[in-house]
Amino acid sequence: MHLFKWIILPFAILSILLISCKSETKTAEVPEIQQGNKIDRDRKNAVDVITRSMEFQIVDTLKSGWNTFVYNNLSNETHFFIFEKLPEGIRLENYKNELVPPFEFAFEQFLEGNIESGMKALEQIPKWFYDVELYGGVGLVSPKHTARSTLFLDPGYYAMECYIRMPNGKAHAFMGMLKEIVVLKESTAHKEPESDVDITISTLEGISFHDEITQGYHTIKVFFKDQQQYETLLGHDVNLVRLENLSLTDSLNSWINAADINQFRTPAPHGVTFLGGVNDLSAGKTGYFSADFSPGLYAFISEVPQSKAKGMLKTFIVD
Repeated sequence: MHLFKWIILPFAILSILLISCKSETKTAEVPEIQQGNKIDRDRKNAVDVITRSMEFQIVDTLKSGWNTFVYNNLSNETHFFIFEKLPEGIRLENYKNELVPPFEFAFEQFLEGNIESGMKALEQIPKWFYDVELYGGVGLVSPKHTARSTLFLDPGYYAMECYIRMPNGKAHAFMGMLKEIVVLKESTAHKEPESDVDITISTLEGISFHDEITQGYHTIKVFFKDQQQYETLLGHDVNLVRLENLSLTDSLNSWINAADINQFRTPAPHGVTFLGGVNDLSAGKTGYFSADFSPGLYAFISEVPQSKAKGMLKTFIVD
């Protein structure tokens, strides 16, 4: 990443990379199981993640290897989470003490239109920030919905965050959605999931899939053929969306553009329901997510600017 990009696109960095706030450590409670929801019923070997307001309730320590996360968004906001593997010697306290102040100040300055002052603050970002590695996560999840994703985690220390914006433009990370996760050398020994729908995402080809998606429960494999930085300074991902009608694609395409400081704010467009997915992974990596499909109109979309033009907004119908 280069600070020169921030000068050209001063609002882009704030949408994705604002990593801040104060997080409470809590043990995840298992909420009441939703009858008829297979994602919520099937908890074998799963790690529960719960959000009731602006927090992540999850165990502090995980085993390495394949981990399945069941994310119960019990709040009134759309959320997601992404895992960011910290460089050696860096912990959550470094984020709070070294990274939060310049980002938070710059964010406030940009919201007020003070571009020069905001850019000056960004010069204080610590060098270790550019060595953070992205390890995926659960995609966007609408309020009162549950999503399930499976990811491979290497041993180390991770930051877990959500950077969707409040209606006033402030990132959820500022409000408490940041937590440190320790991943041990001890492995889960879980096998890689078996999928019945395969998706490939790439810079040139966008989102592509050839399997028919029918009514019922499906496990979807997402292969990241390549990866690149967009104006947001992060890469592409895959999110599953249910749409009330086809006309909502334009609103969805605009809303998900986090490079626009006025977008990626809650609430999401009316008639759009997010059902999870797989967040950013590096080139050659694979993640999985599961969903229970009822008849209707759906889309896969990536959280990148102009996703539709890039072939990263694909609609399909489940009969």
